[in-house]
Amino acid sequence: MIYFLSDVHENINFVGLQKYLEIATKNDLLIILGDIGLNFSDNKENRNFTEKFLRINKNIAFIEGNHENFAFLDGFPVEEWKGGKVNRISKNIVRLMRGNIYDIDERKFFAFGGCKSSPKWKEMGLWHYGEEPTKEEFEFAILNLKKHNNNVDFVLTHKYDIKGQGTNSELLMELCSYIDKNVAYKKWISGHWHKQKEYDSKHLLVYDNLVPITEI
Repeated sequence: MIYFLSDVHENINFVGLQKYLEIATKNDLLIILGDIGLNFSDNKENRNFTEKFLRINKNIAFIEGNHENFAFLDGFPVEEWKGGKVNRISKNIVRLMRGNIYDIDERKFFAFGGCKSSPKWKEMGLWHYGEEPTKEEFEFAILNLKKHNNNVDFVLTHKYDIKGQGTNSELLMELCSYIDKNVAYKKWISGHWHKQKEYDSKHLLVYDNLVPITEI
């Protein structure tokens, strides 16, 4: 089974995460849609969270949100996984890299993490460089989608970035618009807003309730 949740924010006792750890078998996979917070801040609580998260012995894949230490994540080795490139974080945990498409359980998943933080987080020092996509990542994503005939089963982003919803990243908005207009997909799953809801029949927002793929 594949499960989804988002926005753990350095909380090892996060409800959805703990439920997954209780029920997961070696054949299950949890996909977290950003804002985990590994090595995000220099305090005891974050260090404890990071150590415990990296010791998890259940299968987890994640995209990054905007509250991440991107330099820390970039430091892990890159390898091939399920048809795309990942950072291998631990034996059981991988980071899905922007613009890659993964074949998981006979389904295609397009992954693109990150988004733009509001100015208050920078002012508070709770921010790391790298949250917004680069032009190279954007172009790679478009080319990769075209290589797959603009057809995937699931789109995974931290934020479904459209005008009128918070602080926008121009390149991420452009990518979201391209996907909605040109790509055939069954469901777009995102996080960021700390809510569980359906925007419409094609766009699902997840948070702390563990969502199995069979319910999507």
